[in-house]
Parts: sequence; C-alpha cells; structure tokens
Amino acid sequence: MANPAHIYARNESASVTGRVAEGRAFAKAARLLGDLRERPADTGLRDQAIAFNRVLWTAVQADITDRASPLPGSLKAGLLSLSLFADGALTALRTSRDPAPLEALIAVNRDIAGALLSAT
Repeated sequence: MANPAHIYARNESASVTGRVAEGRAFAKAARLLGDLRERPADTGLRDQAIAFNRVLWTAVQADITDRASPLPGSLKAGLLSLSLFADGALTALRTSRDPAPLEALIAVNRDIAGALLSAT
C-alpha cells in the first residue's frame, strides 16, 4: 500500500518508509479517534479525526484498485471491505454520537497498525 505511506510520509522523517510509515498512519488514525472518544464534544478534533481517517482510507481504496498493485486478490478484497466499512463508520461519526462505529474503527485501525509494524 504505497499511497497511505506517501500521504503520511509527508509529515515524517525521510528515513521512515513503507510498512513503518503505513503502520504509523493507521496508529495516528486510531489515536485521533481515541482522543475523540475521550473528548466527544470537541468538534475541531472530530473534524480532524474524520478527515485524517477519510484521506487514509481513500488512499487505501485507490491503492488496492490500482491494476499495478502487487497485493494478492484476497488481500485486496479484504482491504476493500474494510475500507467500505470505514467509509460507513466515518459517515456515522458525522451524524451520530453512537460509540459503536467509533470503537470499531479504532479497533480496525489499531489492528492494521499492529500488523504493519510487527511485520517490519
């Protein structure tokens, strides 16, 4: 997944690339949502968390639908399903204070971050 790494790497040092940058991007996405869980009335934080997650998951969608993506088809399908779930959860965060989508997206982002960072 080159695109998420590229997006996040703009704010990271030049020595951080690939899976580490991707893992950190998903960790940041989870952290922002975790902060939102602690401060649900903070509309600025809500906007920041949703925007960062939306950009990250849109980059995932773009990367896995690129014909040049080297990922196996089953992994692409799983990531596409997760990205569609993320889209729905992010929309729900805009329109509802139901904690379920927030908690689920935090868990997904943390799991992906953990997998990427442990594979390095």
